[in-house]
Amino acid sequence: MKSSAPLISEALAETALRALETHAAPITGLHLALLATPDGFEIACLRNRGELQASRLSAMASSLMAMARAVGREIATPQCKRLTFEAEGSTVVFQSIDAPVPCILCLVLGPDALLGRALWAAGEVMQDMAKA
Repeated sequence: MKSSAPLISEALAETALRALETHAAPITGLHLALLATPDGFEIACLRNRGELQASRLSAMASSLMAMARAVGREIATPQCKRLTFEAEGSTVVFQSIDAPVPCILCLVLGPDALLGRALWAAGEVMQDMAKA
C-alpha cells in the first residue's frame, strides 16, 4: 500500500513495504503489520484482516510510544523502545525504530501467533529500515 504521508518518499515506502513483506508477512497469526512516522502517518501496511484501520493505529502509535517512554522514565528505564500489550484474542506490539527516517512498527497478532517470532521479525524489520 502506498504511503498516505506527503513527505514520505516513494523509495522509503517501497523499502518499508518490502521489509514488512519479508519479515512480518510470514508470521502465523499476523493480522496487521504497519510502519508509521513518529507523528502518526502511515508509511507502509500489510493487512490480513480488512476491518483493522491502519490510519487510526498510525495516529495512536506516537502517543502510545510517548506514554511508554514516560513510564520508563518513572521506573528509571528511560530507553523504552517497545510497548507490548495483550487483549482478549490478540497481542499488539509497538516498536520504536531508530533509523535515518525514524518510524514505529506496529504488529497486531492473533491468538495463534508466537510472540517470540513476532519480536524476532520486529528486529529484522528494524535492521532493514536502518539501511533505508
